[in-house]
Amino acid sequence: MHRLKDHKTGLFARMGGSFNRAFFLLEMFGDDLDPQAVTEILGIVPTKSYRKGDERPRGAQHYRTGGWILDSGELQLADGEGDKRLHDLLVSLPSEATVWKSLQSYEPRVRLVLYTDQMNAEFKLGPLAANELSRRGLALLIDPYLELDE
Repeated sequence: MHRLKDHKTGLFARMGGSFNRAFFLLEMFGDDLDPQAVTEILGIVPTKSYRKGDERPRGAQHYRTGGWILDSGELQLADGEGDKRLHDLLVSLPSEATVWKSLQSYEPRVRLVLYTDQMNAEFKLGPLAANELSRRGLALLIDPYLELDE
C-alpha cells in the first residue's frame, strides 16, 4: 500500500490494497417474477422479495417490476479474502443447471457492493468463484464505493 501526500492540505490518501467490507447479493428481477416460485425453485428464503405492483414499504409508490434478493449482510474483509467469501456464498446455492436455466428469464446476477477507505482498491476474482458463477449462468455486477474520512 502506498501513501500520497497533498502538499497543499498536508493530508494523506492511502493507495492500493483490498476492499475493507462488502455485501454480496443474489438478485433477480422481472415483470412476471413470482417471488414464491423462485423461493421454491432455489429452496432459499430471500432477504427481500416483491411482485410488480406491490406497494413499497415507505409510501404510496409501487414496485415497477418484481424482485427476489438474497443479501449476505455486511462482511468485513481481510486482505485478499473477498474471493473466498464470494466462493463460499456461491457454493451454498443450488448447483443444478436445470435450476438456473429455469430462472434465466429473470437475468440472475451476483452484485458485489464493495467499500474501501483507500484509492485504487482491488477485488481479485479467482478461478474457483468464476467457475461457480459460470456454472450457474450468473452475471457479476461490481458496485465499488470509496469512503473517505471527512
